[in-house]
Amino acid sequence: MKNISLKTILITSLWISSLVFFSCEEEPLAIENTPPTIENVLADISLQAGFEEKTIPLGSVFGDADEDEIQITASSSDTKVITVSTDVSSLVITEEGIGQSTLTLRADDGKDGTVSTTFKVTVSEVEVNNAPMIKVALEDLNLESGFQSKSLPLSQVFEDIDGDELVLSLASSNKQVLTVTLDGENMTLTEIGEGSATVEVTATDPEGETATDSFTVQITDHGPVLVTAPTDLSLTQGFGSHDLSLSSTFEDPTQAGLSYSVNSDNVQVATVSLSDNTLVITEVGTGTATLTIEASNSTQKTVSTSFVLSITAQTDVEELSINFGEHTGNSVHIDSWTTLEATGYALVISDQSTFSPLVDGYEPTSSITYLGSGQQVLYLGNQSAAVEALLLGTMTTYYFKIYPYNGDYLWDTEAHTVQSASTNDCSYSSTTISEVCFDYSTPNIRTISSNQYPSHTTGNFPNADPTAIQVTRSFGTQPSMAQTVTYVYDETGPPTPSNQNFYQFGMAINGVEFHPMGLKPWTDPSTGEENWKWQEQVTEEGSTHLDAYGAHVTSQGNYHYHGDITGLASDEDGSQHSTIYGFAGDGFPIYYKYGYVDQQTTTSGIKELVSSYRLKSGSRSDDGVAGTDYPDGSYDGTYIQDYEYVSGLGDLDECNGRWGITPEYPNGTYYYVITTDFPVTPNCFKGSPDADWIIGR
Repeated sequence: MKNISLKTILITSLWISSLVFFSCEEEPLAIENTPPTIENVLADISLQAGFEEKTIPLGSVFGDADEDEIQITASSSDTKVITVSTDVSSLVITEEGIGQSTLTLRADDGKDGTVSTTFKVTVSEVEVNNAPMIKVALEDLNLESGFQSKSLPLSQVFEDIDGDELVLSLASSNKQVLTVTLDGENMTLTEIGEGSATVEVTATDPEGETATDSFTVQITDHGPVLVTAPTDLSLTQGFGSHDLSLSSTFEDPTQAGLSYSVNSDNVQVATVSLSDNTLVITEVGTGTATLTIEASNSTQKTVSTSFVLSITAQTDVEELSINFGEHTGNSVHIDSWTTLEATGYALVISDQSTFSPLVDGYEPTSSITYLGSGQQVLYLGNQSAAVEALLLGTMTTYYFKIYPYNGDYLWDTEAHTVQSASTNDCSYSSTTISEVCFDYSTPNIRTISSNQYPSHTTGNFPNADPTAIQVTRSFGTQPSMAQTVTYVYDETGPPTPSNQNFYQFGMAINGVEFHPMGLKPWTDPSTGEENWKWQEQVTEEGSTHLDAYGAHVTSQGNYHYHGDITGLASDEDGSQHSTIYGFAGDGFPIYYKYGYVDQQTTTSGIKELVSSYRLKSGSRSDDGVAGTDYPDGSYDGTYIQDYEYVSGLGDLDECNGRWGITPEYPNGTYYYVITTDFPVTPNCFKGSPDADWIIGR
């Protein structure tokens, strides 16, 4: 019961039956209300985007001393970030966006007693951890045993775009070969034995994300290696002595030099001796002998090889004699040869004095452009002829032999004389005539040195006359296809030392280079601003003063080819496969437009090879406004970008090349083709071009 502090007497006079009645009653006094209070303040909350909805219990946030029933309402200062709703005991916050909102909770006891509290909710974007990445991959190693230990820096192998500190760990797949240890950012390989091991290097960030690079270490105790085994040799009695070079027979991985010993198992047939790196065979009699050559290096490791020598008695054979003409620094002229009763002849060249027999029933391909090594048919025909062997190395001896045949290429197996001729010293210093030199002294490398002076008449140019400019280029003789195509041009800007994506394409066999790029971007006529996404194609005669040979000069007088080399290839009439006209920067050969109908069959006939590019239809389109940001008008061939490649449209791929047999490559090669139509000179490489061909380095 509540206490009553005051009595109020109410007197009511009632006049009923002449009586006066009196009554009294108690009236309660109004009680003062106590408003709700904040019992526990809610702390600010930080959430990551994607939580969608979160429930917060409110049972302990407010209290009421009067034990009144409390109604709780909530509001958000920024409903684009958070919206709210409440029930009796909880607050539900719903995600709307990124940012911060102040939430207000209001408690009301229904008796005009209220209290409010606020707290902040921050919604931030989800933090994404990026895993480490390999920046510079470690390369496989081939090590000679005895190195004991080798240190490799790892500081550039990985990168983490978050800037996280990375922890490195190492593992060797074969601890019988080598172990690996880590010293800061350096890895130490410790030799244990011979063999192969895969080393894994793992980088781990603080979130446990990893990147792993691996490489193979091969540890070998190298002795001499047999590279090219001599083939069995047949000689005719009366040769006296015969020399066989050993320079390409063995290889010494230690580079310390080799020593040789030789032996004949039948000295009644031939004896053997050494002169520097040459095996000298001295005739004694007829019969067979097995000749053995052993090579040893400074570590006393050896390797040997044997071959059979056959010396046959001399018979009366009608000999064929070659009449040589002029020799230059890169060619040998053959004027004619004596003939006998035969259907026809094959003239064969080799860089070795021994020849392999031609195969009966097989018609070999022929070409006067020699690849520098091996046996190749220069001429195939029914009579003696004048032949010039081209692309020969300077100051080099070459060997020639005539093979007569009858009927369907039944080759005369009788021994015919092998004759030799040597090229002269070669110069490329002339300022008035074309000079070009070839060198094959470095294994698997063709080096061409030239004064870049044209070997034919030229047009008249307004900016300069053709000028001799000396240059030396190297080409791999065993190029391989790359994983990606390399284009000779770039659409982001001009060639500069920092933009090394522009290339010259290659060099013709006369020492003049192929430059397919015109380096002429579309330019806004009002501002002079260049747009390299649109580059003029320069292939037509008269375009930028191209002459009939598809060439012009720079302001310095450097003569170079852009267009169809009709003048240079004036002997090409489509009656036979094109000869080689040059080599691309990746080492693959360049031919003119005539090739086999079936690229794998020499007897399939000859056709003009066609590119797979075509002119786009319609009007040019690009970002911006035509005529202001890019050239307006229809696709008409003015720009490289006016054309599109359509696979299978023609005979050639996007780099104007294909894989197939050629006269110089009877086993097949990838080769480029100069065509009549766009792109004429190829605009990309299928192999890996040497850095020397970069424009603007």
